Formats: sequence, structure tokens, C-alpha cells
Amino acid sequence: MLILAIGVLIFVLLHGVAAVPRLKSHVRSRTGERWYGPIFGLASVLAIAVIVLGWRSSDFVALYDPPGWGWYVNYVLTFIAFLCVGVFLFRGGYRQRLRFPMAIATVFWATGHLFANGDLASLILFGGLLVGNAAHMAVAAANGIRPTPEVRIGHNGLSLIFGAALYGIMTQLHPAVIGVPIFAISKAG
Repeated sequence: MLILAIGVLIFVLLHGVAAVPRLKSHVRSRTGERWYGPIFGLASVLAIAVIVLGWRSSDFVALYDPPGWGWYVNYVLTFIAFLCVGVFLFRGGYRQRLRFPMAIATVFWATGHLFANGDLASLILFGGLLVGNAAHMAVAAANGIRPTPEVRIGHNGLSLIFGAALYGIMTQLHPAVIGVPIFAISKAG
């Protein structure tokens, strides 16, 4: 569990840099404008690798019994999260309105998973990312952070279609990628 907690903490702190313009500027000046993006991306992937390693090595320790309807809440909140991921990836007007679509997506995703899971590893992962992203949004809003002002015509609809498609794909890949089956279209009927 310690590896999982360290991975979540590294991921949250790493993404917290973007919420503080002076800190982000300092890191950019140290790494160089050209290398900031690749280094940030590599550090993010390494943090995710630590999270996955920590998740897979964690024992199941029950903390609370999730409600029977928690799975359904998770389906709905995770669907909304994937719509927000689509909004983040496309440069439509929705991205400007939501301001922090990826952080909002993570909050919905994490909240949904806390309704469906009641173990310690889930609380560390989903609770940690929920708190970290809520803090990220608060700090970023206080610092006046906004998405790039570029808005592309037609991207609002594309973002929602793409987010819904990603959700459908992830529901099918969840057992292979995460190791936890949810439901499969191929087994219906």
C-alpha cells in the first residue's frame, strides 16, 4: 500500500505544478522550454507505473461495505468523466466553460469508484486523486489558470462523441487492463 500511496502523491504533486504559474515557470526555466513537455510526460508515465505497481501489489483490506447501488452510480459518474476527457482532448467551447475538464473528469471518476469499492487500496487511489484534483482546481482557479483561448468550431460535438466512445472501449478493456470485470457487450444475451 505504501508504494500505491507514494505513486498517488507523486502524481498529484507533479500535476500540482501546473496549478501554480510561478512554480511552473520556474520548472520550465530549469528544464528548458523544449524539454518541459517531454519531461513532464515521462514523469507522469513513471508516476502511473508506480501507481499500477502499488495497486497490483496491495492486499485487499476491507474498510466499508459499498452500497448495492454503488456500481450504478459508478457507471453514471464514470460516463460523465469520460465525456469530460473528450472535452479536454478537443478544443471546443465546452473546454473553456468547464475550465478544468481533466480534473473534473478525475473527480467524477474517483467519486464513482469510491461508491463501488470499499477497500483501503481504493480509498488511497481514488480518494487521493479526488482530493488532489479538487485541490488542483482550487489552486488553479485562485491563480487565474484558464485553458488556451483557441476554440475550434464543431469540436463540442466531437468531444462528446469521442468521450462516449472512450467510455465504451474502456468498459470492454477494463478486465484486461485493470483486472476487474464490469460488464461486457459480448456476453449479453
